[in-house]
Amino acid sequence: MIDNLSQHDGLARRERRVERRQEEILQAAASVFAAKGYAQATTREIAAAADMAEGSLYNYFGSKRDILVAIISRSPTPVDRLMVEAECLTDREGFIHLIERSMLEPNPEQPWIRTIIKEAWTDDELFRQYQAGHMHETVSRVAGLIERGIAAGWLRPMDPVYAAQALIGALMASMMSLLCSTGSSEGRGVRERAARVTADLLLYGLMKPEGTPDV
Repeated sequence: MIDNLSQHDGLARRERRVERRQEEILQAAASVFAAKGYAQATTREIAAAADMAEGSLYNYFGSKRDILVAIISRSPTPVDRLMVEAECLTDREGFIHLIERSMLEPNPEQPWIRTIIKEAWTDDELFRQYQAGHMHETVSRVAGLIERGIAAGWLRPMDPVYAAQALIGALMASMMSLLCSTGSSEGRGVRERAARVTADLLLYGLMKPEGTPDV
């Protein structure tokens, strides 16, 4: 009995070590992919970023493609991290603030998100994997938020699922270019303007209300 417990504990510790090392490799690979692009990155560069020999890398992942698939399967969408706070939204101003913050605040997932947007959205197979793993759940959660906004009266009646898909698509499209303009004061200004325009478009659309005077 004691031997069995000891073997079980040893196996659990080994699994935790493997998981930690895999996570380190994925973090390193996401940074390399974000900086160079998936096609230009090499497993040697990923191994160097993870502080390990290239041969050791293959003990955890069979190929560069396997690493990218693992990143996709574990990565959040750009809106996932905001959903907990979004559950408490009660008015339009809160919605605008949430959109602006999603595009302005730095976050530790940025290299991962940049990799997903740059690669999954230009590769049909990877996009299907990303969609199967994340997008359906995210659309469902955002649709629920929209339904509550409609019921509360601060959003107009609409199909919540299609509206959720459009909202997520608009946010991710806006983030695609903004993820490359970080760190400088100029980049911050660009992000602020893009966030406000995106929030305005999502809430009010392009059409000028009838009776509004020309500027």
